[in-house]
Amino acid sequence: MKNAYLSSILGAGFALLAALSNGTVGVLSRSAFYEGLDPTAVAFWRCGIALSILSIIILLRSGGLARLLAAFTWKIAVCSTLGIFTLYHFETQAFAYAPIPLVAVLVFTGGLGAIALDILILKERVTTRKAFAMAMVFLGGYFLIAGDGMMAGSIIGISLALIAGLGYASFIFAWKFFKLRSSLETFWWFLAYGFVMLAVPYAWSGAPIPSVNTFPTLLALGVIPSFCGFYCTILALQHIEAYKTQVIESSEPFFSALFAAMFFGEWLTGPEMLAALAIIVGALITSVPERRVVSMQVRSIGEGE
Repeated sequence: MKNAYLSSILGAGFALLAALSNGTVGVLSRSAFYEGLDPTAVAFWRCGIALSILSIIILLRSGGLARLLAAFTWKIAVCSTLGIFTLYHFETQAFAYAPIPLVAVLVFTGGLGAIALDILILKERVTTRKAFAMAMVFLGGYFLIAGDGMMAGSIIGISLALIAGLGYASFIFAWKFFKLRSSLETFWWFLAYGFVMLAVPYAWSGAPIPSVNTFPTLLALGVIPSFCGFYCTILALQHIEAYKTQVIESSEPFFSALFAAMFFGEWLTGPEMLAALAIIVGALITSVPERRVVSMQVRSIGEGE
């Protein structure tokens, strides 16, 4: 038995780390575009690098290969289709058509439908306080793009970002629904399925080979958002509800906007800064655990289903 309060804090911490890691996707992808890579190559190689790093880690562990084979399940393929292929392919494409902060906001806005599934199907309880926090997050996201308006990006960019967001949020729902373990071996299959699917559009585009100059950017994409971001998300799902993970990770647009301002001069206006603050406050309110719950059973990493 583990204390529910500590578990909630850990879950919220992992979700915030995931948001911070994922907030780097925009600036790193844009840098890769400037270095000559197209979106399909960026999506393919960032997944491949993360998979390679994880493969080395698993194979260096005693009995790693046996545990890897035992972790195989078709359920991970469903989650990978939503969380890897749909997110990587469509989000990376969206960065080529719309500003980084706009894409980041639209990606998490696309998760509204998946949050509804969490509540309706997983029967996850939403208190008045949590509903208020969710409203703050999503209204903050809306006003974050109100300064430039929806026309700041093309209809294609907006549509691609919304599809990516729906896929990512549906992955969070599906992972919790299937009760998948947050082990390194499960994570490997998650990346492997996605890598195979991303190979199709990459091959269709001619499979361009990245130059040596693009390696640092691709390595950063593979390590920070692809490896750290996703692994922190599945660790968060081990400790807190799916809808809560989604809402806390909705603070990602703040980090994306911050990095965009730092590296590309895409600064937020005064109203947009207030909207970003609303997102952060809402995410923090959501992450505060209910004190009346004293304990709950939480499986440890690698423990059987």
